[in-house]
Amino acid sequence: MSSDSEGPHTNGPRTNAPQTNGSQTNGPRTNGPQTRVTWWLGRGPGPQDLQDLFVDPFNAGQEQVRLDLEVLTSRARDRTVEALEAGTAPDIVMVPRAGDFVSLAARGLLLDLTPYADRHGWGSRLLDPALRLATLDGRLFGVPRSGETMMLLFNSPVLDELGHAAPSSSPELEKLAEDALRRGITPFGAGCADMPESCELLWTLVLNHYAGPAAVRAALLGEIPWTDEVFVEAMDRLRGWFDRGWFGDRYFEDTIDQGLDRVVSGGAAMAPAMTGLLPQDPSRLGAVPFPVLRDEVSAPLFVFGTASLIGVSARSRQPEAAARVLDALFDGDVRRRFSARVPGDWNIPLSDTDADALRSLAPGVFANPAIGLTESVAGGRHGYASWSFLPPRSEALVVARVRPLVEGALTAREHLAELQAVFTEEAASGPVPGVVRAP
Repeated sequence: MSSDSEGPHTNGPRTNAPQTNGSQTNGPRTNGPQTRVTWWLGRGPGPQDLQDLFVDPFNAGQEQVRLDLEVLTSRARDRTVEALEAGTAPDIVMVPRAGDFVSLAARGLLLDLTPYADRHGWGSRLLDPALRLATLDGRLFGVPRSGETMMLLFNSPVLDELGHAAPSSSPELEKLAEDALRRGITPFGAGCADMPESCELLWTLVLNHYAGPAAVRAALLGEIPWTDEVFVEAMDRLRGWFDRGWFGDRYFEDTIDQGLDRVVSGGAAMAPAMTGLLPQDPSRLGAVPFPVLRDEVSAPLFVFGTASLIGVSARSRQPEAAARVLDALFDGDVRRRFSARVPGDWNIPLSDTDADALRSLAPGVFANPAIGLTESVAGGRHGYASWSFLPPRSEALVVARVRPLVEGALTAREHLAELQAVFTEEAASGPVPGVVRAP
């Protein structure tokens, strides 16, 4: 995936953030001494949203720490890694994927946050799998900025016209898609031209909803190979959707917004979508958990993933103040502010579902899947997003192979054999993020 991008994990405009010269913060200054904490932000999340909804309120609410936000508009990931290696990084950094993040932690470039997590009770306030993504050898080095899941968006008037309710099973999904095609309506509105790496959303969705979380977890632990027949069948199911025209003929040419706009306008009936990628006006849309694709998989199923992980430079001169910033971020009021203004972005993975507040503040197409995800993760029933749980080279291989797989240039078995070879090598030489064996 692009080193400048967070991958398939951002809401709002997918363009480079405006260039800044130093701090964007307009918070209060005091006569007394303040500890200055700097935070580098890549181009994924909206910088003005973070400024308005967290940075300014944080600075206004206390006088001991001043948080300054600095936006990187190009080569965000590479510049962050280079600065960490040179010892010139800011206090707070963001790294797009868990595999890259734990690799940096293993090299000693990120601060061990375990003492602060223990002091502030992050273990009870944040979802356990979210914390495990940035845990190495029992020590916590960072936290995800959001929890993300897949869902099925649908256009209610179109489904009414077709005589269907929102599908809750694989047979219902199949029948709805067939009836839509028969009426000249594309079953799935989707695109990835502006963010080619987002094609792995489909890979993750089919893998988990067909094979099931237990099988995916077993493969991540090396207990079964990625070439297992259940994974082959899952990949064949994804290719079959393309072969049958469920995505139309422009998935790789249209942008994400163009694909979603087809669902909003009624040109498409549904969309396999993610909570971090929502249309600006979802008022005509509903959302349900994406149906499981085999009877052996329990429903409802919510895949768990995250966008960037947030950490503190190992050479930060003010680790206490940086940890205080993170502690302030993990607050229900902060998540509510983001949910009301940019639903899907900065969905901080708190253990409290805060269901009533989310449903009152945010559209149901975000609130309901977000609540379902929290409940599923808390109950240990979640799936595993490839962009969060695969090590870096394995994830890059998945991204590169989706198109040849669905276009028939590569068979499911060939693809999975490649993945098995790369994954085995990576797992032998470094950590697989976020997955630990049961005690």
